[in-house]
Amino acid sequence: MKCNIEYIGKSRQGITKYYCTAHKSFAYDKLGNKLDECLWSNKEIYDTRLNIKQNEIKDINIKYENILESVIPKITINNNEYSGVLEYNDSILTYKDFGGIMLAKLNNIPLEIVKCSHCGRYHSDNGQFAYTPHRTHLCLYCGHLFRAKERNIGSELAMIYTIPEIKLKDKLLKIDNYCCVEYDMLKGNLLINNQNVNKVLFEGKELNIVEFLNNLLANEF
Repeated sequence: MKCNIEYIGKSRQGITKYYCTAHKSFAYDKLGNKLDECLWSNKEIYDTRLNIKQNEIKDINIKYENILESVIPKITINNNEYSGVLEYNDSILTYKDFGGIMLAKLNNIPLEIVKCSHCGRYHSDNGQFAYTPHRTHLCLYCGHLFRAKERNIGSELAMIYTIPEIKLKDKLLKIDNYCCVEYDMLKGNLLINNQNVNKVLFEGKELNIVEFLNNLLANEF
């Protein structure tokens, strides 16, 4: 799918901003120059789409093979590896949105229905915004900022599924240079190196799994 780059205004610093509505990504450099292609690095995933209305989805699993080296997970849907996006009405969901759900559930934050006041499409939060309730949201469909009445975390998938809470065992796991994270979204199961734990020992520090994953995925939005 080709980029669809549009002018969306200027920043507070006066920098011209461009946004790609096809790949939900900005398309300008530090000086405000329009780019030929947007900054989304995995554009090919938009070429494959699975419509939730037309397909029964019984399980969605996210697997970060080694989250210390890559924050791009493998997605398995109905026991088949899937490298595209999910569609539902006007919603287009990527692996970043799935990771955002995992972070919100880890932090015990309710997922709410949030709608952009500029383009009217629903909104999903991910990265650090999935565990930090906020009023000002960046719409990933049109690139504009909009404000909600109260601080919240948005999730389009929460309109369709009831996402269960994540339950962790009181257990410590030492992590060296390998950390595989697996999340069964529709069952609420989270495994770190095939174990259910709530703490990790990493680089000589004991961290609870929430702050550990929050830090690793903070910039995935």
